[in-house]
Amino acid sequence: MLDKKKWFCKKIRELEDGLFRVSYSILKNTEDSQDAVQEAICKAYTNLNNLRDENKFKAWIYAIVHNTSLEILKKKKYHVELEEEILTTEKSDIEDNLSLWHCIEKLNEPYRTVIVLYYYEDLSIKEISSITGANIDAVKKQLSRGREKIKEDMNI
Repeated sequence: MLDKKKWFCKKIRELEDGLFRVSYSILKNTEDSQDAVQEAICKAYTNLNNLRDENKFKAWIYAIVHNTSLEILKKKKYHVELEEEILTTEKSDIEDNLSLWHCIEKLNEPYRTVIVLYYYEDLSIKEISSITGANIDAVKKQLSRGREKIKEDMNI
């Protein structure tokens, strides 16, 4: 079990920033997102023996974070303003990133989560489908509509 523990910890460290981003895209609150990720990691570790294919770990843990974040959101029943900190060196990059992120944060669910999973976490449409529980065509449509809304907001 020690090897599995090390493997699990290594994978979590590799994905921790992305797990937080996904949770944050849903909860829009740093503390709640940290709690959701921590709770999801505990759930994943507890159920690690249920993971049949280690190659599907990324999609599996993202699904757990996604679902845990939605559970917390339902409990809280409120949305908190975005407190995004972007660390880049060039002012134009900061402005572009902030502008894009503000457009993403304005998106309604499920568009916001799908955009974050696809572009920020580099997950496939099939993986996003398994994480969100939406079928592949629905995920494609959500991505398309999310892109269009971002283009409209950014006047592109």
